[in-house]
Amino acid sequence: MTATDATDATAATDAADVADGPHAELLAAARNPTAAWLESCFGEGTLWRPETLPEGLESGAARAFLAEVGIPAVELDFVGYDSADLPERGMWEADTDELYARDPEDDSPAGLAYCVGKFDDRHLMVDAECGVVEIYNSDGWTTGQGHGGWAADSLPEVIGALGLLAGFEERIVNGDAQAALDEFEALVAQLGQGPDKSDLWAGLLENLREEYEEFDED
Repeated sequence: MTATDATDATAATDAADVADGPHAELLAAARNPTAAWLESCFGEGTLWRPETLPEGLESGAARAFLAEVGIPAVELDFVGYDSADLPERGMWEADTDELYARDPEDDSPAGLAYCVGKFDDRHLMVDAECGVVEIYNSDGWTTGQGHGGWAADSLPEVIGALGLLAGFEERIVNGDAQAALDEFEALVAQLGQGPDKSDLWAGLLENLREEYEEFDED
């Protein structure tokens, strides 16, 4: 067995342990987040449900989740997440051509996207038609780099992963950050949002490790 084979085997074993071990119930909850579970992650009364859904939002799954479950209107300072203004301002609507500075020679139809929260300059944008969540990088808009990549296949998926992260805050900030982040990374990988797939978690995990793991060493 080569070193690469051994590493792959260890990673597969670790993934199986996460999926079948004590985190199995947590993963199940994150895959199908309910209002009760999300409030256990973010706090009672933190979920926002729009009184009226935007007409331009066509995705049935996104509409159902917003109306029936809701999304957190919170601030998570340790990771720079902010959606606290949703109850007051709602989801802002954007033309995806303008938002992502798409190639002007691309003549495919323009679409709409809706912001459900942001990590500093990285905004979570729900595609109005298909419900996929992509990243709008406001810091790169003026240079034509507004598109920050893929976050998750759906709104429930990214909110479920965010709920998991909220549960790790205390350990990341005040405990063994490396162990906590390793554990969280394994969990989001099981959700199909590992850093090798999701541009959102790839960037955030790197930032969290730089900030809190280095602090641990000090």
